[in-house]
Amino acid sequence: MRLLAVAAAGAAALFFGALLRRSRGARAPPRVLVASTAGAKLVAVERALGGRVHGVKTDSLVAEQPVGVEETAQGARNRMRALLADETLVPTFSHAVAIENGLVRAATNGSVDDPAEVWVDLAVVCVRDLRTGAEVFSTSAGLQFPSESVAEWAECGQEGTVGAVLAAGVGCDKQDPHAFLTCGAFSRADLLEHAIKVAAAALSSRGSGSSATRN
Repeated sequence: MRLLAVAAAGAAALFFGALLRRSRGARAPPRVLVASTAGAKLVAVERALGGRVHGVKTDSLVAEQPVGVEETAQGARNRMRALLADETLVPTFSHAVAIENGLVRAATNGSVDDPAEVWVDLAVVCVRDLRTGAEVFSTSAGLQFPSESVAEWAECGQEGTVGAVLAAGVGCDKQDPHAFLTCGAFSRADLLEHAIKVAAAALSSRGSGSSATRN
């Protein structure tokens, strides 16, 4: 009986020791600030990073429909800068994400209103570790938008977005024409999720935010 009691006590000690080591090694889920209140962006960040996600309305300070990688990236930078300006909110979060979608010309054989032009929509994503200040940029996969919609948008004075022009013609969601254009295979949130994961993985490789990635 004494041997059995000793064995049981030893097994219990091993079990609780392993449990303690596991709890010590576990990382707290990230608390992520998002420089937007758009549903697709919040869903994408939550899927990609997990943890608590909090959206804050910010201004990109670029055109409603950015054109070119530079303007699109500037929009993401401006959103991140606006987010970081709130010194009372930032310290309570571990990471921040800023996203800006824009239109990029993939063929340069004409002007913006040339139906023969090839235009793709992509997002520039910035993921920042708020504890270290390190940040990484990535882009989503580009998706071709109908040249007719781009031409119509240009003819109307480039007001609004190409997504809104497309939605007016086919009845899709102007915030997520990606789902319509891929027959439901890839929503805007799906494309953003992958881009966020890529940026978070690159940030983790720098040793500055491994808790931001999730298997």
